[in-house]
Amino acid sequence: MGLSKAQQEQARRRFFGGMDEVGDLDLEFAAGEGESKLGRFGDRPPGSLAEWWQDLRLMVSLVNDYRKGDYRTVPWKVIAAITGAVIYFVSPLDVVPDFLPLAGYLDDALVIKLALDLARSDLELYAKWKQRQHG
Repeated sequence: MGLSKAQQEQARRRFFGGMDEVGDLDLEFAAGEGESKLGRFGDRPPGSLAEWWQDLRLMVSLVNDYRKGDYRTVPWKVIAAITGAVIYFVSPLDVVPDFLPLAGYLDDALVIKLALDLARSDLELYAKWKQRQHG
């Protein structure tokens, strides 16, 4: 079971439309709720998110470090995209509600992939920075 073209387009519109509206309160929300939802799954992500689980963890970490002012070497557009994707992930009522078995996270996976496509190089730089902080 996959997403219909209409569902894919609706998720894309929501994601790209929401990027322009991201602000400081959204950063706070994404940071806190993202950590909470990741924690609920632990190391057992929904199947449709398994491929991007570590990237999603990195995205939430970047939002946290950006929000705290610890890491600001990233364009606002990238932060807005990542924040929007995390908010989409934590929202239970998106294009395909998360509580639906098997299909519930397919739209989340699409939105996370869209954000990764925009932010991949900045996330790699952040991951290297993060590693140096803990190394």
